[in-house]
Parts: sequence; structure tokens; C-alpha cells
Amino acid sequence: MQEEEIGLREYIKVLIKRKSLIILIFLIAVIATAIVSYFIMEPVYQASTVITVLKPKIENTIISELSLEDYGNLIKDIEIEEEIIQKLNLNKPPFEITPYDLEKMLTIELQEAHNIIKMNLQASEPKLCKDIVDTWTTLFVEKNKTLYFNEVKNANTDIKEKLKLAEQEYFEIEENTKKFTNTSNIEMIGSEIRSKIAKVIGSKSRLIDIDISFEIEKAKTGQIALELSKQEKLLNLNKSIIDDQFFKQLISKITDNNFNIANFTYISEERNPIYYNLTQQLISSNIAMTTLLTEKNQLEKNLTLLDLELIKLKEELTEKEITLARLIREYIAKEKLYNYFYTQSEEMRLSSAAETDLLKVANLAYEPKSPFKPNKKSNILIAGFLGLFIGIIAAFFIESWQKGKN
Repeated sequence: MQEEEIGLREYIKVLIKRKSLIILIFLIAVIATAIVSYFIMEPVYQASTVITVLKPKIENTIISELSLEDYGNLIKDIEIEEEIIQKLNLNKPPFEITPYDLEKMLTIELQEAHNIIKMNLQASEPKLCKDIVDTWTTLFVEKNKTLYFNEVKNANTDIKEKLKLAEQEYFEIEENTKKFTNTSNIEMIGSEIRSKIAKVIGSKSRLIDIDISFEIEKAKTGQIALELSKQEKLLNLNKSIIDDQFFKQLISKITDNNFNIANFTYISEERNPIYYNLTQQLISSNIAMTTLLTEKNQLEKNLTLLDLELIKLKEELTEKEITLARLIREYIAKEKLYNYFYTQSEEMRLSSAAETDLLKVANLAYEPKSPFKPNKKSNILIAGFLGLFIGIIAAFFIESWQKGKN
């Protein structure tokens, strides 16, 4: 503690001893800064305007909405800068300002929380400062308004042309689809295919029945043939003469009535009825088998023709269904495209009717009464602090230098 008190006392002694030097450096810094601020540095004035960025009254998906940053980048536009120079005669003495000079004079603040753009312009004259920033703001707002409505107008024209073309293509494909549907007879072909398929199924079922019937008849024929092979075609029958009227009358004419013919017999050869009955059955079975074979052959020919017709009809139906499916796909696509452009056309119509100003000048600039810089009081105050600090450093340096010599 004693060492710290001794050290602090020595520092104070040095400051008191060198106070003249410290005060001198302080005064030099303050006076020099005052002279530069008041008499050498050229005063710079600042004027500000505020632009509010509004949302469109009608939401539009065609024209993209610019962000606050986009508008900020568009402010420093060479065309606007040249127009400002021409309007205010800034390209003539004593100003002789170029677009590059204008860009350096302007600073832009984007306040996203309030959706506003603040334009700050600095110039050597207060009226010039106000005139430039007001003109700049007005031209920027007017130009963007013109550009926006021109864009809306051009987009509206473009959408109308696309809508007209889409409408024409949509109605054309709709008409073609209807015409093809009415003339393609797809339903009739489908019905005919179903009918022929039913015939094929019926014919195949009948063929199965024929095969079964043929096998039955074949087995029946074999059985009849077997039975027939066991029968004689003619039968030798031993008959009494009395039973035969012809022989009875003949004998009665050549003999007397007392002649006994009861014991006389003869052998008669007659057809075997069983044999002939079996023969008739065999013939009927053969006829039935022939009929079945004829019907089978005819059905097989019919099935071949039906298969060929079905193949042709199915190919025709497939081709027409593919064509119809393609027409329907095109119809759906054209309908969607038409509805899309119709929606866009309505959006553009409403946007054109709304005539929204997306940029609005909230505040124009006022002519500044005092310069923005240099800030004389602030400069002098800072110079005073710096002078005092440098003076103290110089005092300790000189004191240390002298001690080193001794």
C-alpha cells in the first residue's frame, strides 16, 4: 500500500510539473480541430425521404412480387440518375455531377419490420440536397409504377393470347373426342364381341355334347353289331299244313274230306325279325353318328370363323380404345391448360382493375437547417480528449527521458 501511495504521488507530481505541456497540447488539439471544422472542412447536409412498399390488393401468381431488398437495388438506376441530372441541370457548373457522383451521395436504409425504404442523400448545399432526393424518390416511384403496369398489361395480353389458343385447342379436341365416340361404335363392337364369345362358348359346349353322344352311339353300335352277329338272317320253321291256308285249300282240292292232313308238316324259311330289328337299330346308330360328325365338322368350321372374326374385332376394338384413350388424355390435358390460363386471365383482369400502387412516398425531404457533418462540437470534444491523452503521455515520456540522462 505504501509503495502504491508513493507511486501515485510521483505520478501526480509529474502531472503537476508538466501541466503546462499537457495544457499546451490540449489547446493545440482543440484549436486545430475547431479551425478545421469551422473554416476548412466543407459542410455536408443530409435530406431523407421515406418510401412505403405496399402489398398488391389482388394476389397475382404471374407477376412476381419484388422484395424490399430488390427495390433497394433498383433505386440506383443509371436511367433515373441521368434523368435527375437533366432535370436539375446538375451536369453544368458549378455542380458538374455525374451519375457515379450521385450514387456516392445516396445511402439506402431498408426497414423490413415496417416495410419501408429510407433514402438519405448528402450534399454540400441544403436546397440541392432536398431537390435531388425528392426528385430521385419521385422518379423512382413513377418509373416502378409505370414498369409494373406495363408488365401487368403485357402479361395480360400474353395470357389472353395463350387463353385464346388454349380455348381453341380445347374445343377442337372436345369436338374430335365426341365425334370419334359417336362414330367409332366401340359399344357395338364390344357387344358383338360378347355375342360371338357366347356363341363360341355354346359351340364348344355343343362339341363336348356331340363327342359324348358320338361315344355313346359308337358303344351302342358295337353292342348292336355284337348282338347282330349272334342272329341268323333267315329262320327255318317247321309248320303244320293246317296252319297255312294256301296249303290247306290246295290239299282239300286234291283229296277227299276224309283224308287226315293234321300230321303233315313243312319247313318254312322266314326272315329273322330280331336280326332285321337289330339291323335297323344299327343303321339308325350309324346315321346318328354320321349326323353328329357332320354337325361337329360344321361347328369346328364355325368356331374357326368365329375365332378369326373375334381376333379382327378385338384388334379393331383395341385400336379404337387406344385412340379414344389418347383423345381423352389430350382432352384432359387441354382442359387443364385452358382452366389454368383462364384462372391467370382472371387474376390479370382483377390486377388491372385494382391498379395498385406498390410504392408510395410516405415522406418527402425537408431542407436541412444545419449540416449533417462535420459535427463541430463532437469533433472538438474528441480532439480535446485526444489532446489531453497525448499531453499526459508526452509528460511522462519527457520525465522518463530526463531521469535517464541524470
